[in-house]
Amino acid sequence: MNRCLLLPVCLLAACAADPPTGPARVGPCEAGVVAVPLAPGIHHAPGTPLSWPTNPPATGDHYVIWAPWYQTYLDPPLARGYWLHNAEHGGIVLLVNCPAGCPDDVAALEAFTASLPVDPRCAPPIRNRTLIAADPLLPADVRIAAVAWGFVYTASCVDDDSLAAFATAHYGVSTESTCADPIAGSAVDRPGAGAR
Repeated sequence: MNRCLLLPVCLLAACAADPPTGPARVGPCEAGVVAVPLAPGIHHAPGTPLSWPTNPPATGDHYVIWAPWYQTYLDPPLARGYWLHNAEHGGIVLLVNCPAGCPDDVAALEAFTASLPVDPRCAPPIRNRTLIAADPLLPADVRIAAVAWGFVYTASCVDDDSLAAFATAHYGVSTESTCADPIAGSAVDRPGAGAR
């Protein structure tokens, strides 16, 4: 059975669920999506301690600076306050949780983002509003996650079909939809970011 056909059912079920309970799981990677009640996107100075009611966060307080688009942030991990701002701008943030490293998963996520349509709001070399980041704060049973403003996707492995359905449903949907890059030289313009 096509996993993409099951995802809308999962999305409808997840919208009615309280975020702390888990999403309905489908497919070989046990992918699920949860809608998170929107909270104001208050901007804070980088380094300000922030907290959220869900893990990973998908709405709420974040840093005033966002991360440059279409890059991979592995070592050191990118602070959540930066990439949550990317989600507020309509992006899809892909997260990996593999303390021992998972180059195959990262390569699969990079190939996935390269397969997404070019965003006409973005200027080359940026293809679209995506980024990939290591997130050691994800729950131990979550290896792959994706965040869009107000929505969380979790899975045990990379599944292009369910990730594509998530991106199609949530890409560019936000309160501050833009592909602009942050100011060069910001706190996130540092080692650990790899251009693709």
